[in-house]
Amino acid sequence: MNPLDDEVVDSNSFLSGPSNSAQFLEALDDLVKAAIAGHRSSSELFNPSDEWLKDRMPIFQDMSPDRQKEVLAEVEALSALAAEANSAGKAAERVWPAAVVRLDNGGLDFFSQLGVVRRPDLTQYLIEGFQRNRDGLAFEESQQALFSEVFPYITHYMEQCFSEGKSIIQTDRQIGDTLDRSFHARQLLFGDEYLQAPYMWKQLTFPLPTSEFQNTPDILEVSIPNWLDDLGLPEELRERIRTIGLTQLIFKAPTKGLSLHLGFDYVGEHKMGPLSIAMFLAKQNNGLAVQAALSMARVKTLEGEFKNTALVTIGPSLHGKSTLTIMIELANSNLARLLGLGHDTNEGVYPMNDDIVLLQPLSEPIETLKDGHRIHIPYGIDGTENNLYAVPFGLTREDDPITYDVVRGSDDNPSSLETLENVPVHLNDFTPNYLENPVRNMRMILSRTRLLERKGSGNLLESITHGHLKDSVHVPMENTDQIFWQAVMRQNTVIPPLRRLSLEQYVRVLMYGEAVQMGAAVGAIGRPYVEYFSDPFIIGLEDENANIMHYILQQIQAGGLPQYCYVFNTGGVGADTNDEATGSKYKKIPRELTLTLQEALLREAIKFEYDAVLRSDIAVAIVDKNGEEVMNLRHDWLPVNIYGEDDYYPRILDLRRRRYYGKDHQDKAGILRYTKVTDALIDLTDIPEPSNERELAWLLSFYWKVDQAYNSLQDLVEHKTEGREPLPHLLRAIEQTCQSAIGQDLQLSDYHRRILDQLGISI
Repeated sequence: MNPLDDEVVDSNSFLSGPSNSAQFLEALDDLVKAAIAGHRSSSELFNPSDEWLKDRMPIFQDMSPDRQKEVLAEVEALSALAAEANSAGKAAERVWPAAVVRLDNGGLDFFSQLGVVRRPDLTQYLIEGFQRNRDGLAFEESQQALFSEVFPYITHYMEQCFSEGKSIIQTDRQIGDTLDRSFHARQLLFGDEYLQAPYMWKQLTFPLPTSEFQNTPDILEVSIPNWLDDLGLPEELRERIRTIGLTQLIFKAPTKGLSLHLGFDYVGEHKMGPLSIAMFLAKQNNGLAVQAALSMARVKTLEGEFKNTALVTIGPSLHGKSTLTIMIELANSNLARLLGLGHDTNEGVYPMNDDIVLLQPLSEPIETLKDGHRIHIPYGIDGTENNLYAVPFGLTREDDPITYDVVRGSDDNPSSLETLENVPVHLNDFTPNYLENPVRNMRMILSRTRLLERKGSGNLLESITHGHLKDSVHVPMENTDQIFWQAVMRQNTVIPPLRRLSLEQYVRVLMYGEAVQMGAAVGAIGRPYVEYFSDPFIIGLEDENANIMHYILQQIQAGGLPQYCYVFNTGGVGADTNDEATGSKYKKIPRELTLTLQEALLREAIKFEYDAVLRSDIAVAIVDKNGEEVMNLRHDWLPVNIYGEDDYYPRILDLRRRRYYGKDHQDKAGILRYTKVTDALIDLTDIPEPSNERELAWLLSFYWKVDQAYNSLQDLVEHKTEGREPLPHLLRAIEQTCQSAIGQDLQLSDYHRRILDQLGISI
């Protein structure tokens, strides 16, 4: 049964979104129709080459001496502003003016002028044919009325440019590399500025067969960086736009396949636009998109058995996904030295993807035999991008020789294709300065081909698939022995470096979304935050992501393909509070430990023990083939030993309470707010007893499956028809929980008890 089919939302529910104006929809359809028409194939703006784009870029070294002086004066002014912002603990708005720097190796360094981070806070959605996101911004009736006037100007401009063959650069590409699970995406960039948008996007996507260029695209990205000036809008209309604060807007109409970008040039936003629509399309096809790194590993276990493992590592940006994908090295690793392992050329790790991974149903499920057992595989695991859009901050050859050599090349073999965004540059020799990050979000295109060559993994996939595949970003499911579903999160207190989880616990970890702000989005650097499924761009009801993920994992499990769930804490342990990574007991979890634990998992060299308080298995040691411990994690890395039991247990209970209820009704950490999540994912015995009316109302809202978590019992009872009463056995268990809570701290009046009676709960 498809988990998307379970719920029907009343049109009066806030989950249904605002009403959509017929006039607005008509104007939108006209815009989409024009974008689908595109340029004539004879136009020089129809899928121009990289060289064509580079010839039109404002490259600093090719400017006149006078213009170079002007640029350098701007650089000096921007550097002063950046220093001022950074000293105040803030990110600078820009690194460089509107010029492209040709690096010493022949590569290119671009600089954003209209924002340097992704802006989910400026992203709004047309809610049509699906339930709205609880926290996303829906395009309201007043905004629809305004843009009913704006869209005809965009449409007219497009039609004129297409007719005259000018001013809009069309780029048709493919997202994903499978034959039947990829998407035709078209980018339309208005104007000849910000050419890094198509140039870098081409590097991040796959070539589309030229025979398909004229076909109707699945996805449209329309980008108008200088839209208020370029479209010929009347001043009165522009003033109304400025008045309501929509000078920058990402508008997404998922059912139309459209991502419209007004006032942006940051490539991260332009790559995420088409990807977000692909994520929606996958979800509509009973699949799911996750923000994850993806790789294939072929590793020999302690028992001497080679296993092909798909590694899917879900987590937010800058939390270690790339580390576990790119930096793991089997030869001469810390673990190899501990276990006395020699180099085996048949081993290796094959990086595939480092952003959005699609879990999609196979048109024909795979039936195969493994170790005499029949295996049924109903889902594929598909990367979406051809290269990696990564963060090079702090990059040095000494610290990370693999990544450094891939992006920069060596002295005798420089990489002329190095492509950077918002990376400062040394003016004396035009080399990148990876050690200063004034905007807190520098980026690079990391060549997957060069990465494979540098890691010596170029032939690994061919070996795994017995010659069937030489290069791919999708998992060869028929040649996969097991799947590791991994999550990376950051805590600073009571979560150990590695845990092993059940399917349900794993999905709950994704729901918790515990992270620390690192710079890829708007927010205070270093502060904890929560991001459900590590994804601020979920289209549709977030609750569905948990239900679908659980369903997919169950289907794979039922089919017999082995899969295991793990979560890495890449933050620290022992802090006084999670808000600050400080204190006499605090220890940052080093990258080397995380990498060692990842390899030990692949070699089946981890010793787990059950923690009754955390209610999961935790890694306590690394063992050799005789079961002897060669690395003891207990003293240095297990929080129960760092804090002591008397301090550890209350901290775990406090964390568990926040994970379910949040600190208050506005706290997104409380997962009981996702009331449409299936009961199977939430263990009632794992939920702390409610301590006040608001927590009790949230608990009951969840189990009654109403549209949202209500903050009072009265509100819940008034909206109980939105959901349904729990099954009798579950209702009795909830009643017992309430009775136990009243025996502790929960205070309820006679009035509240009468309300509970209406819900079938007798106290």
